[in-house]
Amino acid sequence: MSSLIESIKAKVDLVEEIGLVVALHKSGKAFKGACPFHNERTPSFFVFIESQTWRCFGCHEGGDIFTFVEKQQGMEFREVLVYLAEKAGVTLDHFSEGDPQAEREASAHKEHLRKLNEDAQLWFHQMLLRSREASNARAYLQERGINSESVITFGLGYAPDRWDGLSNYLSGLGYTGDELINGGLARPREQESGQNAVRGFYDYFRNRLIFPIRDTRSRVIGFGGRILGEGQPKYLNSPQTMLFEKNSVLYALDLAREAIKQERQVIIVEGYVDALIAHQYGTKQTVACIGSAITEKHIQQLKKLTRQVTLALDPDAAGMAATEHGIQEALKGFDRTIVPVPMLADERSGTTYGRKRQEPRGIIRLEEQVDAEINILRLPQGQDPDEVIIHDFAVWEDAVRHPLPLIDYYFVARTADLQLREAAGKAEAAHRLLPIVAAITDRAKRDVYLRQMAHMLRMDERSLSAELQRILRGQPTNGAIARFSEPSDQHREQPEESRSKRQQENQEARPGAARTGKATENQGEAKPGLDKAERDRLKWEDYLLGLLLQNPALSDLVCGIINDGDFAGTDTRELYRIINAVYQRGSSPLPQPWETLVPAELQEALGRVRECAKTRSSTDNESLSKEAKQCAFRLRRSRLLRSEMELRFLLREVEEMGDRAARRPLLYQVGEVTRELRTIDNAIRLHG
Repeated sequence: MSSLIESIKAKVDLVEEIGLVVALHKSGKAFKGACPFHNERTPSFFVFIESQTWRCFGCHEGGDIFTFVEKQQGMEFREVLVYLAEKAGVTLDHFSEGDPQAEREASAHKEHLRKLNEDAQLWFHQMLLRSREASNARAYLQERGINSESVITFGLGYAPDRWDGLSNYLSGLGYTGDELINGGLARPREQESGQNAVRGFYDYFRNRLIFPIRDTRSRVIGFGGRILGEGQPKYLNSPQTMLFEKNSVLYALDLAREAIKQERQVIIVEGYVDALIAHQYGTKQTVACIGSAITEKHIQQLKKLTRQVTLALDPDAAGMAATEHGIQEALKGFDRTIVPVPMLADERSGTTYGRKRQEPRGIIRLEEQVDAEINILRLPQGQDPDEVIIHDFAVWEDAVRHPLPLIDYYFVARTADLQLREAAGKAEAAHRLLPIVAAITDRAKRDVYLRQMAHMLRMDERSLSAELQRILRGQPTNGAIARFSEPSDQHREQPEESRSKRQQENQEARPGAARTGKATENQGEAKPGLDKAERDRLKWEDYLLGLLLQNPALSDLVCGIINDGDFAGTDTRELYRIINAVYQRGSSPLPQPWETLVPAELQEALGRVRECAKTRSSTDNESLSKEAKQCAFRLRRSRLLRSEMELRFLLREVEEMGDRAARRPLLYQVGEVTRELRTIDNAIRLHG
């Protein structure tokens, strides 16, 4: 599989592929343009020819040709592989599961099903526009404020109150009853007693306003139908088919993708009409759940486009429950990153060595933080999003621009049922909210929320602070503790020496680099663990993934240090995404073997990483944790070294051009990378 990926990379030009959507200009040895993933005035998006990688130093996204297509077109790995293989003229038959002919037939069947859906959508749409029967549907659209432009853009339709209107039309085009039933457009009639033959079929949707549901490539994969008049259910969605799975689709995502990237925000609403009206009035970064449940699969799609999720679900009891569920899915689905937090002298054991008690020292705690911003849209009580948009757009616009931060939402939602003027209510509110405040990593933000809580409950801040400290001391340290080995001014005095050392280490980080010292002396011994002198980054990636496959408990530890962007290998990066997604869903022990969860194209990589850890890993939990941290920190460090090298390359160019405005942000970013490298270096020393 690795050879296949490398073959595709060699045959598809990264500059040419990115140039299809980004206006690139030569900038020294790189190409430069405006980032397609966020709105920027000064171009900070670079394509590096030698390494065949891209990076935006504005939004900090980056990767290879696979990650670019995934992010830009919203595709899954398998779809990107097929897309790029076709461009490269590479066949995937050798890497398919089972019979390639059977897979080709399945692919043709899916394409036929897409054509069936497109034909059905065209009939529904024409019925809405032209049929006398659709007068009540057109009246409903007018009542809800949906204009003709939105009807065309979203391809809305109407299913007449007939048993076989659509079925007769599609049968006339040559589709069989079985195809209509399997496509979710018809249902079989009841069978006669003692007979196996189906007597016929009838339309699945009847007397409903039809909302076509499309995938990220704007292909119709299913439908949602809103009843007109009396009847249940109010909304009826297509049953699950080869193309449509309700829990993995977001309505209007195909139309919202570009706006989500530009606004760096996605708004999730509950209903089709909510999303449609939001788009109609210009809030085009809006999508809707099919049903009210936000799932981990939804978040996996959205995190490729943005790190800011704003929930705007209905303000009733069901909507509140859906919001709470959505928050948990978002927290679970987004990556976690490591955050260095300075520790105060009284946060650890030992003396203050003559310093002031509250003075920060050269010690940090590495804590996990969700790499996302989750907000809640504040809407007037009892009004759905579409109602607010139509009746008072200024209120909606203000809510979108100033959503309620997650912690503030919890302050409201978790105390809504309490009497905050009574002592019992105050005590219960403190009991519920203090653990939430304790979970805030940023010390300044934590203090702000503690003061806000004291004001809200009219309680003494010192008493709440004392209780908060008890909670903090009772919590296990989430991450590692590292000590700076030298004063920070020493780094400033010797920048060139440190830089040269890092550049030398970066140049040595290649496959087949020589090993020295004990590693050479003990080459014949079967030592557990990966040799620390190993310079092949991909071997570290294989070993870490092998450890994760064997030991699910290591997942929380590792994902707090790295994310998928720290993997250099395309196959290892995709494997990490799959493993992390499974473990974050809490699937332990696994309900099914990994072979059924990993696509055929990655089975070779799966076997390789398993073998790497199987023959070399330690057995006791403490050693495994130590090795996992070592691998994760080293991979993170390697990626940071690459970023530092790219930034210094760009810095030299702007200095030669005399561009002082461009030099300042680059210098700042170099400093940020240098500080993180220092943190990682100390963490590596700490963990052996």
